[in-house]
Amino acid sequence: MKIGFVSLGCPKNQLDTEVMLHEIASKGHEITPDETEADIVIINTCAFIESAKKESIDNILDIAWLKKHHKLKGLIVTGCMAERYGKEILEEFPEVDAVLGVGSIHNICDAVEQVAANAGKKRKKSEPDCRYFSHEDKDTVRLGGDRILTTPEYTAYLKISEGCDNRCTYCAIPNIRGKFRSRPMDELVKEAKELDSLGVRELTVIAQDTTRYGIDLYGEYCLDKLLHRITEETNIPWIRVLYCYPDKITDRLIEEMKNNPRI
Repeated sequence: MKIGFVSLGCPKNQLDTEVMLHEIASKGHEITPDETEADIVIINTCAFIESAKKESIDNILDIAWLKKHHKLKGLIVTGCMAERYGKEILEEFPEVDAVLGVGSIHNICDAVEQVAANAGKKRKKSEPDCRYFSHEDKDTVRLGGDRILTTPEYTAYLKISEGCDNRCTYCAIPNIRGKFRSRPMDELVKEAKELDSLGVRELTVIAQDTTRYGIDLYGEYCLDKLLHRITEETNIPWIRVLYCYPDKITDRLIEEMKNNPRI
């Protein structure tokens, strides 16, 4: 089938889209950039602030229009809004055929297959709702994975952790994305080397809290060590770091940034 994707929100969400793209393509489906050509469209939503929720809802309504007036057979909603308001989405949007929380991104192919199997079937009010719904534990979802890059060929993102433990009073991210979990350093360096081999010249290291990296795996903040290894083991000339919390910026990290002209 032809599968279309709409990816909303931050670069961290974009990386989840890239992982889902790879899993979809590995099953033999064709990825199309044109939603009007798609059999199924997947919207990876954001729900961080009110304007982001409105953008997600507007996109759901826009794609739902294609089900009524075009060839679209199925609409799948994933991402942060699907995690935060999963059941409500099914109740409020009968056009949505599947909802996957952030812990269920690796179930995307199962969702596509079920949506395709149910396409065109009309459910009677007396029948149970057979639409696909998956909200697996966001704190145990497998991090990383092969992906199809959606950035220009010279740049890419590297997500070094998931979730957040800061619990800022204004922020819903811990409830949406779960507790803080770092990815192993060897795994990240290997991925950076692969991106280097693909021609990436600018690598942006991202997480909800990059400065916390490593505390859960190694018992100390290790962002400086990770950045040092990436620059030692790749030829990527520009490395950027996003989402640093000032209270966790160590003297070692300052020293690495001072002495490393590629950061």
